[in-house]
Amino acid sequence: MNTTDDLIAEPMHQVEEHLSSTLHGTIEEQTVNAMCSQVIKSGGKRLRPRLALLSYLCLCVDPSDHEMDRAVSFASAVELLHTATLIHDDVIDHANMRRGTPTLNATDGNHAAVLAGDYMFTRAFIEFNKIGNREIYNEVVATVTALVSGEIEQLREQGDLGIARKNYYRTIYCKTGALFSLACCGSAMLLGASDREIEALRDYGRMLGEGFQIADDIIDYSSSSPVTGKNSGEDLADGRVTLPLIIALEESSGDQRTRLEKAVKEDDLDEVKKIMKLTGALDKAQQCADTSASGAVKVLSVLPKSQFSDALETLAFKAAKRSF
Repeated sequence: MNTTDDLIAEPMHQVEEHLSSTLHGTIEEQTVNAMCSQVIKSGGKRLRPRLALLSYLCLCVDPSDHEMDRAVSFASAVELLHTATLIHDDVIDHANMRRGTPTLNATDGNHAAVLAGDYMFTRAFIEFNKIGNREIYNEVVATVTALVSGEIEQLREQGDLGIARKNYYRTIYCKTGALFSLACCGSAMLLGASDREIEALRDYGRMLGEGFQIADDIIDYSSSSPVTGKNSGEDLADGRVTLPLIIALEESSGDQRTRLEKAVKEDDLDEVKKIMKLTGALDKAQQCADTSASGAVKVLSVLPKSQFSDALETLAFKAAKRSF
């Protein structure tokens, strides 16, 4: 049986080539292109272009080389957009390392990193514009709007222990789910798919994104992860109130609630973890991630059944476990 990677090995190779060839321009652009290429070449799971290609192949009956070229261009543009957000995220989070490589803000300073991120956004928009699909371009604009809104909302809610679950889910859609949705439903738009198919893939991407982000937030209270490169306690130290902490607060009362709130304010990770274990917060958060993955798989029922839709199902459950 083919693995997910085997199914799209050739178009993913084309995506890598396209990403490398995209970052070129005038003599004046050489320095910023070199900076952006450094980030692109640092690798990553390339989950978004994988989802874009699989979504395309789910609906494409007989893709010609020309049609696959368009799918590869779209998948590459989505990855460029994602990479631009990472560069800016590293500046906001004062991150020094990503994927085992020093970040641009660590090597070149915040000012240069912000400008490189801006440039990467520009290159992504150029690639989307080349595709020549107004529906996709409108979706891109809505996605970027959501990304910015999500970051601002997270900053506003920093340290707020009264955040409701619905607020958390809205924020993680903006920060994470929106870009997954774009990768999936944009491929359907590329093919002129039905509204029903486009909406199904949009919902699939949103719910996969929920599971992906919840799993990431769980890792912050469990252990450091070689998969994500994330160190335990980062969210707590930065004042980010995520689902595991929301659940622990919901399940605590009296003295335990007081202890938890005090531990959060004092950045006492060991105490927070202890109370999370008592309340079962991590297991309950994982159940939420699994529920989102199951929801993502359910909406795929409107698509033709194939090895590509099976691969999308597999990726949804892997995202909820961060087991790529």
